[in-house]
Amino acid sequence: MVTAADLSHDYARLHTAKEDAFWNAYMGLTEDADKARAALDAKEKELAAWLQDPTRLADARAALDAAKGDDRIAIEGWVHMLEAHGIDSAEGRELAAAIIDLEGALARARGAMKLGYTDPDSGEFVSASSVKLGTMTSVDDDERMRKAAWEGMRAIEPHVLANGYIDVVRARNRLGRMLGGEDYYDWKVKRVEGMSKKEIFVLLDELMAKTADRHAETLRSMDPADCKPWNFRYAMAGDVTKELDPYFPFSRALERWGRSFAALGVEYRDATMVLDLVDRKGKYENGFCHGPVPSWRDSGDWVPARVQFTANAIPGMVGSGKRATETLFHEGGHAAHFANVDMPAPCFSQEFAPTSVAFAEVQSMFLDSILNDADWQMRYAQTADGEAMPFELVEKAIRVRQRAEASSLRAMCTICYAERTIYEIPDDELTAERVLAELRRVENECLGMDASRPALSVPHLLAGESSAYYHGYVLALMGVEQTREHFLRRDGHLMDNPKIGPEMQRVYWKPGNSKSFPAFIEEMTGETVSADALARAASRTPDEAVEEAKKMVAKAESIPAFDGAIELQGTFTVAHGNETIASTKDDSFETVCDKYARWIENQQ
Repeated sequence: MVTAADLSHDYARLHTAKEDAFWNAYMGLTEDADKARAALDAKEKELAAWLQDPTRLADARAALDAAKGDDRIAIEGWVHMLEAHGIDSAEGRELAAAIIDLEGALARARGAMKLGYTDPDSGEFVSASSVKLGTMTSVDDDERMRKAAWEGMRAIEPHVLANGYIDVVRARNRLGRMLGGEDYYDWKVKRVEGMSKKEIFVLLDELMAKTADRHAETLRSMDPADCKPWNFRYAMAGDVTKELDPYFPFSRALERWGRSFAALGVEYRDATMVLDLVDRKGKYENGFCHGPVPSWRDSGDWVPARVQFTANAIPGMVGSGKRATETLFHEGGHAAHFANVDMPAPCFSQEFAPTSVAFAEVQSMFLDSILNDADWQMRYAQTADGEAMPFELVEKAIRVRQRAEASSLRAMCTICYAERTIYEIPDDELTAERVLAELRRVENECLGMDASRPALSVPHLLAGESSAYYHGYVLALMGVEQTREHFLRRDGHLMDNPKIGPEMQRVYWKPGNSKSFPAFIEEMTGETVSADALARAASRTPDEAVEEAKKMVAKAESIPAFDGAIELQGTFTVAHGNETIASTKDDSFETVCDKYARWIENQQ
């Protein structure tokens, strides 16, 4: 009879091999990208076959009756996970393997794309990552350059549609319907979130309805030229982004993250961490956090996690320092979550089904939300020379952000509605032309214009593990606002609140995926999941948001600053590809921060 230990050790071996191959391929660590992707596809198929095997699920169910104590908890976890992945028919398993091949081919085609923009002055093509193109639309003062960058991002859509995305969608839909879903989107969210597609979009529809008036008011207040998709983000935040930039020097991002998390009482339970934060050719164009070694209890012995996360910040580019800081808080939040799961099997501590995407994102988005709080900015946001951010700039940023808040939420929802629509197109009508027409229709219905970030430029929609996933960010924001309200109600502040880390660990992190997203939120906040708190936050007037900020800043005067050594209970290495820049294996966290700061300054 299969045992919990058998399942745990077999899975851990396969999971780690796949995750190491993932990091190698997605980070561009070898010159032969095709070979790296093929190695990843092979490891992914091996893990998928193990998870999908119906005999393994049957064996786990059979072992459940005799299991006791921690073994029973572990077996229950394995049954839950294997139910989320199991495919009874050989035809279904063959199709799932074929989809991995299709996704691999699509990823190679997307990676080989000649991506960039055409310089409006010289007419020359300039290579640029999607990250750089997106940043240009937010901060470049020249409208022609912003338009060129936006057109570069939009060029991704016809490219992926002509290079396999339609075949991937058809195959995914066939699998989803074979396994009992209305389509792939419906099938996937049922196994990941435990909610139907309809239930998820009821919540999104509620948020869209509650932000409609504020978004319409924003559009009415703008010059028509600013409502062009390449101008919208710049009009909403361009000037303040540049003004904030000196107070978020890239070189100090690592130290600010470490100090803030230490002040919050966040610990990593002896985890080994690798952080790779700077953009480079061949690297995946979106930040992510993956855990090659899950944290768990092996026969009572603690197995610390090994976690890796990445960003695509560009040293010297306006906004890159704030982006790096946001990534450290966001991906560092994911890492804290998966380093603190304390359960008797590794199935509880991983980012795949049945782990809720929405719940996983609550951790990271809650922690990165603190960056925009006035008290955090007044205490932590300083120039490289130590000049503190003045409240006048804090207030200006709040007014700009609050004006855009409802529109930003609707832009996120637009990605979700666009992806749902793609999977609802009948197979015999699924053409590039139809997909593009539907995307434009959805964008204009949600935003009143074409989107500043074209839907298929969002990498989540292409990759198998992150497809039918983006709604998780919006649902997570609902949970984030409810969590923020909980701590603010109870403690009066978030910044440097040492009670946050321990309570997150106890309520949100320790149980892993043993509970549902709604159950976690209710246990922490005492409320059911809803769009209410998020809609309230998005619908405040700028004046109301500024008044709340003033109260935060006044409260901060009585909150002592964290002045101890930065000790996060882990080993942290900062790297750039295959280059190790600094590590706490050799130095203190503060020394690592100084070494990384000097390295960053040399890249600019």
